[in-house]
Amino acid sequence: MEYNPLVSIGILAYNSAKYIIDALESAKSQTYENIELIVSDDCSKDNTVKICKKWIEENKSRFVNTTLITVEKNTGTSANGNRIIAACKGEWMRMCAGDDALFSDSIKNFIDFVRQNPEAKCVVGNVREYKNTFDEKNVIDAKFLHFNNNDEILEKSAEEQFRKLLINGNSFIPPAVFINIRVMRELGGYVEKYGILEDEPFYLKLLEAGYKIYGLNKDVTKYRSSDTNVFGNSEFLFNYKHQQIRFQWLKDVCFPYYKRRERVRARSRFLTYWIMNKLGTRKNTPINRKLRSFLNVCFSFLTFDIRQQYLYFKAAGYRLKLVFQNL
Repeated sequence: MEYNPLVSIGILAYNSAKYIIDALESAKSQTYENIELIVSDDCSKDNTVKICKKWIEENKSRFVNTTLITVEKNTGTSANGNRIIAACKGEWMRMCAGDDALFSDSIKNFIDFVRQNPEAKCVVGNVREYKNTFDEKNVIDAKFLHFNNNDEILEKSAEEQFRKLLINGNSFIPPAVFINIRVMRELGGYVEKYGILEDEPFYLKLLEAGYKIYGLNKDVTKYRSSDTNVFGNSEFLFNYKHQQIRFQWLKDVCFPYYKRRERVRARSRFLTYWIMNKLGTRKNTPINRKLRSFLNVCFSFLTFDIRQQYLYFKAAGYRLKLVFQNL
């Protein structure tokens, strides 16, 4: 008998009224049939909940089960994700942000992969980044957080992946991940202490427990970069609140593993954002981008980190190449 497990698609919503239909329709359009839909709204101030209620009522026959979760107080992405985990009835889970979308064969491709690799409990696929809408003319980066950018780490053991992510940071976003529910619950889900930082703390827990992250070299997620996106807001160069939370997590969890040089590197990176925030230079302007690059390179000299300087210049060159390609 062919392996045909129930898959839970969880949609994380917060003030997502402008784009939530795209996420919902992408769940409905899946070519894999055996799915349930869980939408968890984190106390939206717009009409996200009203839109979801209406859409679910009209489309619930498509799914094995539908659930809409609401709360009276905003709790952050991690807690919102944990509510979805608690409500899941499926064997596998696929998260999707309220302003992102899934490719129609996303679930099918993941299921095909775990059929062939039964030892896999966590699989990450390719992400394609778009500006505002999912028209192909609006593709910003067709290899955004792409499998091919991570193939070196995906070939390593869980222990080696743990060390890589510990030092270099996470390069896999939750909407690109397909994970076994039993494993999620076994590890206690997301760490709610860090609010909007749900991915990095969880992946380190996953790897530390010995669960390797596998790679699926197929497009699975449409990632939207827009003014409503927490991290993709085109007006700002960085989210300072997120940088504060991430640095606190680094001090709590990662610093005990770090060598002195790595702790200095982490502090210098955060110092860049702290200085720019104090100067009021957070807006995404050419001069502010140059300032951030300049500060990063300057602080990298604190650890004589030639490799980090090389990566900064390489990333800048790649972005410049994209600009010329889109002209």
